[in-house]
Amino acid sequence: MDLDEWIARVPPALGEARLWKVRAYQIAMYIGATASQDATALEQHTRYSRVASQLVAAAGSIAAHIAEGYSRFSRRDRIKYYEYALGSANESSTWYNTAAPALPPGALDERLVYLARVSQLLLKMIQNERTGLRTNSPRRIPERPPDS
Repeated sequence: MDLDEWIARVPPALGEARLWKVRAYQIAMYIGATASQDATALEQHTRYSRVASQLVAAAGSIAAHIAEGYSRFSRRDRIKYYEYALGSANESSTWYNTAAPALPPGALDERLVYLARVSQLLLKMIQNERTGLRTNSPRRIPERPPDS
């Protein structure tokens, strides 16, 4: 099932939430669901059973960190959690690469495409928050007037 098919099947309560409008969150939720399915296949290989649990934890934390950051009022806090989500996306890519031999053909490439896309979106979200942080910060008032 691809991303659009998966999105069409989300429960209405999730689809109506404000957070659901964040594309990075949608993709991250899909990555988490896909990782859970992949973990079931990985657990069939004793060599990859530990990788399966690490993959599920890392992939699931992408959406969790986005949600946590989205709910923060402070730009600095939002940046922090979006950076955590980015780290989890990178960790997920690493676990997927480790598990590649046990995945079905083509699965690794598909997963890495979605992870790269969520990473791109997170980088843009972080950049936007940082830009806003600079533009919304109070101006420093000089202690003394400049020489005329």
